[in-house]
Amino acid sequence: MKKILQSLTDRINTLEKAGSMERVKLEMLQDIEKLAQEISIADFKISKSLKDKNILNSLLARTSDDLKKALKQIKNQADELNILLDTIPAMVYFKDEHLRYRVANKAFLDFSAVKRDELMGKTLKEVFRNYLPIGDYEKREEMVLSQGKFFFNIEEQLEKNEEIIWVQTNIAPVRNDEGKIIGLIGVSWDVTDQKNYEQALTRAKELAEQNEHIKDKFLTNMSHEIRTPLNGVMGMAELIEKTSLTKEQGEYLGMLKESGEHLVSIINDVFEYSSIEKGEISPTLKKFKITEIVQEVTKQHEEKIAHKKLSVKTDLDPNIPEIMIGDPLLIKRILDNFFSNAIKFTKEGSVTLRILNKKEIKKGKVLLQFEVQDTGIGIQKQQLNKLFESFIQLDLSASKVYQGTGLGLSIAKKLVEMMGGEIGVESEWTRGSTFWFTLPLEVHEEKERLSYDKNMVLNVLKDFRILLAEDNLINQKITKLTLQKEGCSVDVANNGEECYEKYQRNFYDLILMDIQMPIMDGLEATRKIRTHEKENKNRHTYIVALTANALSEDREKAMESGMDGFIAKPFKPDELFQVLHQFIIRD
Repeated sequence: MKKILQSLTDRINTLEKAGSMERVKLEMLQDIEKLAQEISIADFKISKSLKDKNILNSLLARTSDDLKKALKQIKNQADELNILLDTIPAMVYFKDEHLRYRVANKAFLDFSAVKRDELMGKTLKEVFRNYLPIGDYEKREEMVLSQGKFFFNIEEQLEKNEEIIWVQTNIAPVRNDEGKIIGLIGVSWDVTDQKNYEQALTRAKELAEQNEHIKDKFLTNMSHEIRTPLNGVMGMAELIEKTSLTKEQGEYLGMLKESGEHLVSIINDVFEYSSIEKGEISPTLKKFKITEIVQEVTKQHEEKIAHKKLSVKTDLDPNIPEIMIGDPLLIKRILDNFFSNAIKFTKEGSVTLRILNKKEIKKGKVLLQFEVQDTGIGIQKQQLNKLFESFIQLDLSASKVYQGTGLGLSIAKKLVEMMGGEIGVESEWTRGSTFWFTLPLEVHEEKERLSYDKNMVLNVLKDFRILLAEDNLINQKITKLTLQKEGCSVDVANNGEECYEKYQRNFYDLILMDIQMPIMDGLEATRKIRTHEKENKNRHTYIVALTANALSEDREKAMESGMDGFIAKPFKPDELFQVLHQFIIRD
């Protein structure tokens, strides 16, 4: 356009000199036309530029609005996130790759007692100056950043207001869109109350265990101290009974034995209940005959039955298998209790022991029901549901006629349930009672003779060299006289050391070993004897604990030391011979 204007100016300046005006006019018109075209083009460009500018301004205005909306939305999301974080009662925080705090919620700020701007960019130890590391928490933070590991329930301690605070923390890595670890997130809880509670529980448990140990030691000592003289009393009564007595002396002796047996029953109930409560008693499965249990139970109570002039009936289901597998000692213990109660509460009439085969549970296993029925005073209906509770006696009057601890039926219930059975009672006031329990028992198919034969045992014992290890002089005399009256020869050792020395000099077939003795106890003496047997390849010497240490744990220790049997004092001679029969005859 500038060139056209210059050309037009030049033509005007040379107009007078031009030879042909028409030609010059024509050329000027051409220049003017070109100029008009250029102006038109320029005007178009200007118009377009103005239009583009307006569009750009509009776009800029719209973009600005969108940006403001986006920023507002981001702020709202950030506010919502902060509200959410501050609502969480746990302490939540984010640390960067240098383990400096970048985000923290209100719970964290309140706990650390710092403001948000005071926290940002600081490390753990800069915030908590009294940090008390108890593990490798800081190393774990580094492992989160370097290896991307997660850690849960890390416990640490802090000191706050001169108090020890326990904190439990979970930490995890934080990654960006490219998967690079840019920091870690942590969630912590103040578990001080929980830790204090746990520590209190631990202290209480330790104290309870300590008290339990003291109680067990006390029970063990009391058992020994009570049973040792009681064994002398009962043993001497047995020996006196075999001498010539007047009618009056016989009555006195009968009352003495009855009182002694009652005392033994009380002691046994108390210690057995304690053992059951501690879980020290569990069923021991072995082969047995139901008929033998019936004979033993009725024989054990025949004196009391004869004294009260009661009749005894037995009713055994013919479908009961000959040999069963179960725990005959526990079964006998329950039936003994039922029988004792039946005799105690029956003035006249009879006591019936009945055993029924209720059903076959599966092949080789049956459900037996044991019943003891009496014609005694019966039980009132409102009292039936109390019978099997601990320390419960139905007659609580000061002048009650019937003595007892109130533990017998409770023990029976626990033993029955321990063996997988059920227990119950049916009774009518003044018309007698029937106590029953059911047990699932396995059937043993092998036919063999298991019956106890006292004469068979004594014939073997007469050829045995027997050693009695006992430190109590009265018990020495009673046990020795009891065996001598049956034709046995017995030597005596006053303690475990003397017992071991005599064993080495004179081989013995049977040793009756007290457990608690001076110088060397029976357990150590037994272990030394078993070691000597093994080293010298001697034949087995039978060792039976004959002890006032009658708790179940004492029995376990005795068997672990190498003993063959265990008898608690006070004992009847027949108990000793039955135990000896189990391994002397059957071997």
